[in-house]
Amino acid sequence: METCSFKHTAHIEVRYAETDQMGIVHHSVYAVWFEQARTEYFREAGASYADMEAEGFASPVLELNVQFKAPTHYGEFVDIETTMIRVDKLRIRFEYRATVNGKLCTMGSTLHCMLKNGRPTRELPASFAKFEFKETEE
Repeated sequence: METCSFKHTAHIEVRYAETDQMGIVHHSVYAVWFEQARTEYFREAGASYADMEAEGFASPVLELNVQFKAPTHYGEFVDIETTMIRVDKLRIRFEYRATVNGKLCTMGSTLHCMLKNGRPTRELPASFAKFEFKETEE
């Protein structure tokens, strides 16, 4: 397993439409926020998802995990720190830590594979050359 040294924090304002009757962010919203954080992660690194698609790559979600620690509410600003981990030659995991004013609210991850022209591949997009990975223990 290899962890990318680049990290990014997305800043998301909780919208009223994202909350339930109790005024708490609905659990389904976290998948959307994780996607936003992941998209920003690539853009901030100079490796946009659009660039990957132009090379014929796609990175579908294979798995989504969310662990709720504390609720988030309308009007709060949520910071989502994103880290990328290369699990093996075929899979990449993104880990997310969502905080409000420094307090951990949610942890999660998404597991992805890489496709090129619709087929699984071990090849990575050229834009991934911008990422530096270091061997880590599980």
